[in-house]
Amino acid sequence: MPLSHSTDQPLSARTVWGLGGLAALGIVALFFLTWQSQFAAPPGYLFDTPSQPVEAGYCLSVAQELGGGGYVDEAARFWVARLRGYDADMGRAIADGRARLGRDQAVQTARGVQWLFYAMDQCSNRAVSYGARFEAFG
Repeated sequence: MPLSHSTDQPLSARTVWGLGGLAALGIVALFFLTWQSQFAAPPGYLFDTPSQPVEAGYCLSVAQELGGGGYVDEAARFWVARLRGYDADMGRAIADGRARLGRDQAVQTARGVQWLFYAMDQCSNRAVSYGARFEAFG
């Protein structure tokens, strides 16, 4: 008995619908996986921070330095919520992030406040990659 299907007999409707259903299910699974991957964290942490909690502390410190309301406040709330989601000590992560920001600002003295705007831009892009949606931007 041959293992291949004879080409002179048409496929049954059940076989066609079954294969079509499997193909549709596979396509839906691929779309879901592609959609889900947009929320994956990018490799590495911003500004050479050693962990996600310290990265969040750094970005929170940037937002607090800039202040001013609007989207900066939204970003600060996002980073606080992110810090609360970690098992690490929140105070230690903020202190480490603030210390790293201080070192970076000391190195970037010529750029002054422009460095903070650059850091805020980087932190905001990272927040969006983590799933943040800023209401200030509509």
